[in-house]
Amino acid sequence: MKTLALETDHKIKLPLDWVKELGLESGVVLERTDDGILIRPYTAQTWDEIYAEKLKIGNTSALDLSEVSGDDLIF
Repeated sequence: MKTLALETDHKIKLPLDWVKELGLESGVVLERTDDGILIRPYTAQTWDEIYAEKLKIGNTSALDLSEVSGDDLIF
């Protein structure tokens, strides 16, 4: 077990060999558990992976858009 100091701005400096060994170079995910905080490697996703679970629009030809105007847009 290694003890690390919590810096004033709540940062934790991990030893460089841990960062390389655990693959933490691209970032981490923090998970709060009953026992404390679990630090996991974060794997960057491509846009294709992000939008893979996006809801697909069904048959748009069945929509009645005759009453929709530019005034109906929300900004």
